Order: sequence, then C-alpha cells, then structure tokens
Amino acid sequence: MENLRKRKVEDFKSKPIIASPTSSISEIIGTLQNNKAYEVFIEDGNKLGIISMRDILRASDISNMRASSLMTPISKLSPDDAVGKAARLMSDYRLRTLPIGKEKKTDGAITIQSACQALLSIKEFETIRIDKIMKKTPITIGKNESMSKARSLMVKHGIDHLPVLDKGRVCGILLSSQIVLSMFPRERLPKGTLSGETAGYSDLKVAGLMDANVLICEPEEKAAQVLKRMIEQDKTYAVAEFGEELQGIVTYRDFVGFLAEPEETAVPAYIIGLPNDPFEAQLAQIKFIKEANALRKSFPNIEEIRATIKTKQVSSGKHRYEVSVSIKTHGKIYAYSADGWDLPLAFDGIQSKMKRLLTQKPDRRRRESIRKLP
Repeated sequence: MENLRKRKVEDFKSKPIIASPTSSISEIIGTLQNNKAYEVFIEDGNKLGIISMRDILRASDISNMRASSLMTPISKLSPDDAVGKAARLMSDYRLRTLPIGKEKKTDGAITIQSACQALLSIKEFETIRIDKIMKKTPITIGKNESMSKARSLMVKHGIDHLPVLDKGRVCGILLSSQIVLSMFPRERLPKGTLSGETAGYSDLKVAGLMDANVLICEPEEKAAQVLKRMIEQDKTYAVAEFGEELQGIVTYRDFVGFLAEPEETAVPAYIIGLPNDPFEAQLAQIKFIKEANALRKSFPNIEEIRATIKTKQVSSGKHRYEVSVSIKTHGKIYAYSADGWDLPLAFDGIQSKMKRLLTQKPDRRRRESIRKLP
C-alpha cells in the first residue's frame, strides 16, 4: 500500500477536460455530459479553476452566468507529486479529478477512478469487506418526493448519491448529475431563470428521473469485488443490502481514503493497540484523526486526545474490540468508551458523544467519565 501511495501522479495521467472562462453554464453542462464527467477545468489567463456538478447544483441563477463566475480556484499537481497527496486532496475536498502540470501549462489530470482502480493490484485489499468502509446510514429519499427536495438534500449534506426507497426498499438511485441535467437543460435559458424554475422541473418526481438499475452488493462482500463491478459497470457507487433492507452505500471517495497520505493532527493525538490487519488499522486511524481534528476546532482548549484499543480474539477467528478515548483539557480528563465487532464503527460517533461530555456540566452520574487531574 505504501508503494502505491508513493507512486507519481504522472503514472495515472489522463487527458484533462478544459473549458473557456467565457463559456455559459449551459455550455459547461454540455461539456460535462458529452465527456461523462463530473468536473471540468477552467483556464482563465494565469488562473485555473474547476466547476463540478455539485457547484452547478448549488447555483441559484445561471441564465447569464459565465464559467469564470462559478469556478473555484484549484492548484495543479506536479507530475512528481505522490498519489497519496492526490488521494488526500480528493478525499478532503470531495473532488474526482485533479489537474497535473508545470507552471502555466495543464497537460493532464488524475481521476479518482484511476487511483481507486490501482487498489485492485494490492493483495491485502482483497481481504477487506465492504461493510468496513461503507456509510452505514445513508441519506435517502422516497420515490414520490419532489426533485426540489432531492436537490435540497444533496446541497445540505454535500452528497451526490441518493438511494430511492419504495416502502422501505431500494428501488432506484438518484445522482446529482441527473438533477442538474433536469434543472438546467442545455438549450438557452430565459433571463432570470432560477434553479427549480426551469419548465417542468417543479412537476418532476424522483421516480421519473431515478436510475432503476442499481448496483447492489452485500455487506459482507469483498470490497475489491465491489470496486471491480463499479468500474466495469461505470458506476460511482454501490448500495449494500441485506435481505432487501438498505445497509449502506459506498462511493469512490470511500475507497480513495485508503490511498490518502496520513492527515496531520491539530492537537497531539495518539492511538495505541492497533490491530495487525493493515486495512482495519488504516480505517481506524483515518476515523480517529478526523474526529480528533473536528473536536479540536470546536474546543481549542483540548491539549491531548488518546485512544486505546484492546482486541479480544473469539471463536472462528473473529475479534471483538474495546475502544477507550480520553481527552485532556486544562485540568480535566474526559473519557469515553465503546466496543463491538467492527473497529471503524466503534470510532464512528465519537465526535458527537465527546462533544456532549465536553459541554455538559458534571453530575454524580458522570463522575466516572470525568476525572480531575492531580
């Protein structure tokens, strides 16, 4: 895995999709659609920007808007930069494509799909199950809900995939690109057109636009097999079901996290007792560091965060984990513990639970959770 992270992005370079800064947003949509792309680069003199489907989804009035007004500045990767750096940027900023070039020239791009596809060559990756990396409580929508509600959910939660339910069962999937193409047709829009006001859009229901051909997997299926099917079927997601009940969703962003360079912590953070399984350990580290940094932003007085993992081996080679997290502030230590069969899941929700401990006043029932330092 480390060798893959250190590989140069030059090895993954593909042709970049570049548009003019004077292009209308409707022309940008056409470019994205024709290239089956999620993002496009905008070269405006010495400036380089990027426009994604999500950017267009958030826009309120694109009737007279040019690409230069909607683009977000982006820096190029050097051909010698490591894949781990690209993976970290993709994961942190929810991007699927990054530009590659030297000085003023953009001569290539690395895509999230090409980076994730390289995971299939890693032998250790073959052992990990999809339920270790999938999002276990995905945002969903009913098939009879409006497209405007679907758009609001995507914008609010910063997501591009909505599993569609019918009586609690998955019957389709709705993508941000599908909403964009329905809201903003490529033909010229009348002046003053607002998102959601395009003719016919307000009358659309989710069932009329969703893709009923959903890529389904089982929670215990090997992640490598799921990723392979995503690539073969040209899907950006897989929905996990067990007995026709929704269990979770996995996207390329969940896979690319394996390749990301270790995130730096804003506060001293330590994790002790990581399991021998490299992917189990990697997932636990990623979740712990993200939670530690998020807590530090909310509570600047945090001095140290420490996690201790105890592993108990049981029958059939399965393991049960006990996780203890302690947070040191000025004069106090706040403690939290969780256990379970799934180590990454044990770290889920630590941020919200620790926030409650840090903001509540101690009482008799919580004396065991908060200890004064000597």
